Amino acid sequence: MHMLSKLMQKIKGARLWQAAGLLLLTTVVVISCSITIDSIDQADSVQGGDTLSSTLHVTINTNDTRNNAKFMVALLVPKVWNASSNTKITFTSSITTGTQTMSAIPAGTAAPQAGGKDWPTLIADNIGNGGNLLPGWQWVAFYSDKAYSVVANDAITVTISIKTKVSNDNLSFKLGYVVANSSDGLSDAQYYASAFPGCFRVFGQGDLMDYCNPQLSSIDPLSAEDNDIITLNFDAGVIDSELKDADDLYICLKGVTTQGDTLDACAQNEKTRLNSYALKKWRIDIWPRQFFNLSKSEQLESLVYYFTDKTGQISVGKDGTGKTPFTYTFKCQ
Repeated sequence: MHMLSKLMQKIKGARLWQAAGLLLLTTVVVISCSITIDSIDQADSVQGGDTLSSTLHVTINTNDTRNNAKFMVALLVPKVWNASSNTKITFTSSITTGTQTMSAIPAGTAAPQAGGKDWPTLIADNIGNGGNLLPGWQWVAFYSDKAYSVVANDAITVTISIKTKVSNDNLSFKLGYVVANSSDGLSDAQYYASAFPGCFRVFGQGDLMDYCNPQLSSIDPLSAEDNDIITLNFDAGVIDSELKDADDLYICLKGVTTQGDTLDACAQNEKTRLNSYALKKWRIDIWPRQFFNLSKSEQLESLVYYFTDKTGQISVGKDGTGKTPFTYTFKCQ
């Protein structure tokens, strides 16, 4: 569960090579004609609430002399990790003495040569989200606390240490890394590099939030309370189920209260009817407290649900049949 894997990869400019690992990190380096991520050391998984440790080995080949530029490191992580507050990043390099520290860049701070975009927006627009299939991901950027100068035709080695305390949520997520520089940003492919090591697993609590694999059903937001409006999605094209060609879909929904009572709203009517918004894709927005007409003393703990046809005779749950329902547990965001 905590096996370390040496992820060998060469990344020049914005070119990406596959690696097996865990965390999507963006490092901006000072001046370079090429950036190479030589290897990544990291665990394949951690337990919920533990600290994810990752080490990135980088080589920077310079072609110019520059003064007073900073390193930038950005992580692609689940929002529920609150990585800006729960991450510590340090590094050592061949042009510095001792361990160098980094700090989170406040959201909204303009990135260099980005037309006013901040780092998270710039990276998301240019590099993407690593192929994660659910909402609730984010880029979090860090700058070195000091600025550095480099000379032309130098080869700089950098070892970056990242420690992130993960949340207790049960999830799988596609993490990764990007490297670039505080003067040039992402203005040219030669000044940055990106890596998406693959799917990382946190063995935590609650329903599995699977960002890596296509889901028959998902709920947005992933974390909500019973007084929030939530969207339940159904993708009839993911697997070959009995509802793959249905003209109308309905939700068969039950609410479980904190007192252990079950509230049944399994029916085929306008209240439970899903809306089609793309080929074989359906959704329904509900306000749980209103949907179940809860009293002030009642609170929902979870939802249990299937999707049905208009007759109610065909039901589809998480295994593509009517045997196993979908579940959703309410929690504070």
